[in-house]
Amino acid sequence: MRIDLHINQALAPVNDVIDCAIRADRGIYDAVWVLDHLASMEPARNKGNMLDPHTLLGAIAANTKRVHLGVLVNNVAVRPAEVIAGASASLDLISRGRAVLGLGAGAAPDTYFASEHAALGNVLNPSMQVRHDRLLDSLARIRAIWSGDHDSNVVFPKPTRTVPVVVGTNSVALARRAADAGCGVNVRGDHPEAREILACANPSLGEWSSSVWFAYDRTLTDPTNPRIADLEKQGVERVILLTSSPDDVLNA
Repeated sequence: MRIDLHINQALAPVNDVIDCAIRADRGIYDAVWVLDHLASMEPARNKGNMLDPHTLLGAIAANTKRVHLGVLVNNVAVRPAEVIAGASASLDLISRGRAVLGLGAGAAPDTYFASEHAALGNVLNPSMQVRHDRLLDSLARIRAIWSGDHDSNVVFPKPTRTVPVVVGTNSVALARRAADAGCGVNVRGDHPEAREILACANPSLGEWSSSVWFAYDRTLTDPTNPRIADLEKQGVERVILLTSSPDDVLNA
């Protein structure tokens, strides 16, 4: 089982966030992820800022050598496919081949994650089908850019190799579409349909085929933990631990 660290960059000052990533690089973690949000939605508990994820990952890449790096997940409702393609290719070049592309369909209206959009007056599409279609369209456009389909009198940046893609999912429907498109499936560990969602994963994708995320819990870094054994029986390839407090960032 591979263990990743997912850093909520708003929890701590940027120097502490980068130091956390450096410790992860020197320790047991296989990948470091950061969030994609426009603002901190819980300012009372945060000691930092919700920094732009790609800018932050560039700094982390310059200070690490081993861990994979990615945004879990790039919100296609906020970021055009062309912007994601350029930023992720740039990260892969800067990190010398360590980028992973995380994609998400974006929040539904009137949910916790919609609060930053409400503050800006952005209108979110209420249709889950439309949001899923936009994600798959963005994926196709990103891959086309990376394949050079749009290079004529211009040249877009390309990653150094085929970048793995992981899709954040909350439904069986999206998990199936993601797996069919050659993407790994990521789901919250305590999601009521986690087993069904994970069953959609495409095993041929290897280490990126399936992953679950939990709030940071140091005991889950122990390979003998019974929860890890259960996930391995389900075929899960990696567990991603999300920092949930400033202390997590300082101690992970």
